[in-house]
Amino acid sequence: MGCCSKWGVFVFTVLFGLGVIISTTAPNWIGFHANDRDDQSLSHEVNYGPFYGRSRECRDGTCGRWTFRAINPQDCTEVQSDLESLCKQMDTFRGAGITCLTLTMIGGALVLAATCCQVLTCGCCGNSLTCVSNVLFGLETMLSVVAWSFAIATQQTIKSGPNVTESFYQWGFWLFLASGTILGGFTTMLADWAADDSCFRAIWHIILCKRCRKKDDRDDRGEPLIQDEYA
Repeated sequence: MGCCSKWGVFVFTVLFGLGVIISTTAPNWIGFHANDRDDQSLSHEVNYGPFYGRSRECRDGTCGRWTFRAINPQDCTEVQSDLESLCKQMDTFRGAGITCLTLTMIGGALVLAATCCQVLTCGCCGNSLTCVSNVLFGLETMLSVVAWSFAIATQQTIKSGPNVTESFYQWGFWLFLASGTILGGFTTMLADWAADDSCFRAIWHIILCKRCRKKDDRDDRGEPLIQDEYA
């Protein structure tokens, strides 16, 4: 693994990891405002994230303190039948987001270990750790699509609620989309390229070899090997 590729993987892994950590640990993916069923002067502000959500009550433009509630897989067994679909969608995007965080932290630790090995052994060791981190980052990138897809489905279901006045995506959702999917995919390709048995580099070499062969064939057909000196 070259010096530039090594440090490139390390830098992008740090940016990618920070984005996923900050976004998944924030309760700011989906937000909505809803009026109270019994008291129309009372409204509720609710935010949801992978690990926990928060809510507060507002009356006449004055809002109380936020109350926080952690994710609980048993919640879906206690809700009404009309909310069961929404609860399952929410649990899916939350669980996928938490899994993405876990894969990112394990992969980041492996990249850090691989970078230290490369520095201490002058590039002799650490390639196998980079390969494993590449697999983990690839899994995280694919799973991140599942996470924000179910987050979109959750937001659309909430939006259609009878007492919901406003529903929107928050900064945590957009940060996860940018870091977990876009930057995660780029980091995956960069980590693969830095490995000795890189799949992307092998494909690139195959494409270049085919182009070189076609060019050589055209050159061979363009001029005969034996010139007729009597022509």
